[in-house]
Amino acid sequence: FSLSGGPMNVSDIIKRHVRDTPDNTAIIFGERRITYAQLDALITRTADGLLKSGLKRGDVLSLFLPSLPELIISYLGTARAGITVNVVNAMLREQEVAYILKDCQSRAIIVDQARLPIIEAVKPELASLEMVVVHGDAEGSGYASLESVLDQGSEGFKPAGTKGSDICHLMYTSGTTGWPKGVMATHLNVFHNATEFGKVHFKPDDVTMVATPIFHCWGLINGTFGTLSKGGTVITVERFYPEQTLDDIERLRPTVFQGVPPMYNLFLKQPDMDQRDISSVVFCLSAATKMPESLIRQLEDKLKWRYAEAWGLTESSCVGTTVPYTETRIGSCGRGMDDAEIKVVDEGGNALPPREQGELCVKGTCVTNGYLNKTEATAEVFDSDGWFHAGDIAYMDEDGYAYIVDRKKDMINVGGEKVFPSEVEDMMLVHPKIRDLVIVGIPDELKGEAPKAFLQLNEGETTTLEEIREFCKPRMAPYKVPVAVDFIDEIPRSAAGKPLRRLLRDKEWGSASNE
Repeated sequence: FSLSGGPMNVSDIIKRHVRDTPDNTAIIFGERRITYAQLDALITRTADGLLKSGLKRGDVLSLFLPSLPELIISYLGTARAGITVNVVNAMLREQEVAYILKDCQSRAIIVDQARLPIIEAVKPELASLEMVVVHGDAEGSGYASLESVLDQGSEGFKPAGTKGSDICHLMYTSGTTGWPKGVMATHLNVFHNATEFGKVHFKPDDVTMVATPIFHCWGLINGTFGTLSKGGTVITVERFYPEQTLDDIERLRPTVFQGVPPMYNLFLKQPDMDQRDISSVVFCLSAATKMPESLIRQLEDKLKWRYAEAWGLTESSCVGTTVPYTETRIGSCGRGMDDAEIKVVDEGGNALPPREQGELCVKGTCVTNGYLNKTEATAEVFDSDGWFHAGDIAYMDEDGYAYIVDRKKDMINVGGEKVFPSEVEDMMLVHPKIRDLVIVGIPDELKGEAPKAFLQLNEGETTTLEEIREFCKPRMAPYKVPVAVDFIDEIPRSAAGKPLRRLLRDKEWGSASNE
């Protein structure tokens, strides 16, 4: 990989397997089976069809789809065409989607029918959005169907090729503050992260059930592309329902299960768990939020699955640290993956010795190019020496294993979905009855944390949790909607006017944080 500027395209991750094992199954989704040869043909036709539809290299095409094979095919086809992919979280609502599409000047979008009304509602304010492609029945909608784009494309199409240093995708993350920022990952970032993760965890005969959403980098790049890079088979799960997923494990016999902590929590709560034959799974993978040690021990004890963890962020393409399940240390998220170096620093940026807590930083091929059109925000966390300052509080042991201690100070981690209080507050402040508010994370048995609103109402006003939730639901992703509300006389603020979230949060965690 020394020639980072050399020719490279993420879609070539499957090239060797298309040549050597074309008839092996690449993707299983419900009753569908897609072989490596079929997947490659679909990717090529998508690439050609998009270019024939008038898109050019370097344009931005957004994907607003749930976890479907079409998301995988569209991503790799867009990348093969040299068009920049913008993967939009399928749970977002109008205001959030409009902000992201405007910010990256998206020229085209591929959307499923369920989400088409969101796009139609925001389209008038998006001057750059010229092309809407609908997956599913597009007849009568006036839009092109994804099928018609594929029909235009030829399997003989030869793409012009991309360089490792070209931007492959944008993925929006709320980072540590406010509205989302588009993380720019290159073809080298994504190719390297998928293949190196694949080398650590997967074998060519593995069948990986990716139960975590593939509109996030953990499910897409590490689970899906990681498995495909080894020539294995991916089971794509549209939505995680514990019973349905267990049925599918019994039926499809995956060897690896990839999820996030709340999923494992739900498995352990299933009443018929001991009657299930889930023995095909050798080990399971978790990331996105810290897995409680007690949960890992229950997993290994009750489900008889081995456990491996990874840590990273969208900014590190996704994985910065991991180790195979045979080398996992319970409570640790592993060591730097491939050439990734990690360090823990104090407030002044000085590296700390083992066992001392500070901010976790990572450097290496996994570190992306920063945030689209946001040089200041980029400079705040990507330093001039190539280190990305992740904002997670951690320590390292003598062998270079990292242990995450604490969440970022304000972020609420709802089962792996990141919620930034300021963003939710902005969307709620327009409520006519609310004078001031603050959002904090409170303990949640299933998801780890959930958002709670502290509200100061205008004089003489009253409202209820139900009314507040109904107000929030059309405006924000479901995981951002407050699960509880407290009415207080005044929001505690510092002299500078910053809300004193810690004051409110520490009360909520009072009993929980003393464990």
